[in-house]
Amino acid sequence: MARKIVNNLKFKKYVGDFDPKEFSELMDEAYLNTKRANQITTKTSFSPSSFGYGHGNCSRYWYMAFKGAMFIDNNDSIAIANMKQGTQAHERIQKLIKSIGILKHEELEVTNVRPPIRGFIDIIIDWHDKDVIGEIKTAKQEVWDSKQASMTPSENHLLQILTYMKLMDINEGFFLYENKNTQELLVIPVQMNEKNKKIIDDLFLWLSEVHDNILEGDLPFRPYTKSSYTCKNCPIYKECWSSESGTVQIEPYSVSE
Repeated sequence: MARKIVNNLKFKKYVGDFDPKEFSELMDEAYLNTKRANQITTKTSFSPSSFGYGHGNCSRYWYMAFKGAMFIDNNDSIAIANMKQGTQAHERIQKLIKSIGILKHEELEVTNVRPPIRGFIDIIIDWHDKDVIGEIKTAKQEVWDSKQASMTPSENHLLQILTYMKLMDINEGFFLYENKNTQELLVIPVQMNEKNKKIIDDLFLWLSEVHDNILEGDLPFRPYTKSSYTCKNCPIYKECWSSESGTVQIEPYSVSE
């Protein structure tokens, strides 16, 4: 069930000309009207922001996306609001870093031919004459607390920055997590050490296998059940489950231990 953007309608009934329930529905609709239109989309590259999370781990998703599929935006009004808040935080923090005088690039496009990848790096800073890649993220209080305790980024976030570091041949990076509740910042550094090099090399091997199958193979089997979180939140869920079962076995991506 889709969440509603206004969540305080259990108050005592209001007797006046203003109708808070009707107003709440208008606010919800206003957010939903900003969603991307449902349309057939054909991907030409892998997106680093999709790596390691949900349908980004599914070879069947990528196969159908590269061949062309009907994409349906399943985000509810709260998810849309969260994304807009994240965008605003990016812009605000990028502007702040620029004021320090160390910002070298922002929203820098990065591409790769094999496997085909296209993404945008949040920031590259000049740190004492060395380039360092930075990714800006926002997190709810409980998520922020967990990251502060472990000093490790989310798995999908790690794959994203390691992809950029590999493609740019830059050995150091960092995450800047902003607490949505307090606006506190958490800095988590990342190095291209042997462990991370293996992680990103393994991901590129999986992406290459998936892309080779897109070019020369057939539709992969579904690796998840119809009711799984991954499938239910996939933008091509409807088309995938109305299509044939597939003939190719490619295991979902997962970070090697």
